Amino acid sequence: MNESNPYSKYRFEDFTIRHYVELLKALKSNYTVSQYHLFNKDEKFALLRHDIDISPQRALQMAIAENKEGLKATYFIHIHSEYYNVFEKEIYNIICKIISLGHDIGIHFDTHFYSIDSKEAIDKNLYLEKELLERLFHTSIHVFSFHNTNPFILSCQDEQYAGLINTYSTYFQKSVTYCSDSNGYWKFERMYDLVQSAKAANLQLLTHPEWWQEEPMSPWQKVKRCVNGRAEKNLTAYVEILKQYNNKNIDW
Repeated sequence: MNESNPYSKYRFEDFTIRHYVELLKALKSNYTVSQYHLFNKDEKFALLRHDIDISPQRALQMAIAENKEGLKATYFIHIHSEYYNVFEKEIYNIICKIISLGHDIGIHFDTHFYSIDSKEAIDKNLYLEKELLERLFHTSIHVFSFHNTNPFILSCQDEQYAGLINTYSTYFQKSVTYCSDSNGYWKFERMYDLVQSAKAANLQLLTHPEWWQEEPMSPWQKVKRCVNGRAEKNLTAYVEILKQYNNKNIDW
């Protein structure tokens, strides 16, 4: 760690699209990059997983970068997110664009929304979300990931629920090396080092698109940028509607 910079240990410079492209190049040199319903357990495979918690806009930038490198990933949609709405035209178009680039979408399933405490409830509500997203985006969904796990959810290790591959199944937890950027920093191993070393037989790489910006920033700066950007767009849209109908914008 750089003693003059106490934040150097968090490696803010890692979390840029530019560095992500470097990671992708190393990944495709060392692994067969596949998707959840297509990978071969006998190959040295890697799965690119993106849980979209906050920013579909940043997800699109990652999807474009992957497409340029000839790679396909899976983007997990959180329909109960407080940061975006899949029924908004802008967000709907972004997800459609991600799909058009050859990527899959999955479900980022929020069991807390339903107060789920049984496997039967997982099946019931997960099936509803699957049907909704498949109809909305005219695509097949093969996989889901849990959002904000707890001890009960982590105990749900069946290979599938509601006919969807479970990224937290026994197989993925015990047989596949996992690396995540949760909360915008490396809690354990740095993802690039893991990929470049190629020491793992296979990989499940989880990223959250909001952390991957154009320039180095702190995680809190990134969250504020996403939230404030959405607020500014909403305000601009309100003003445009007033203008369209020749109404006044009244303020103190």
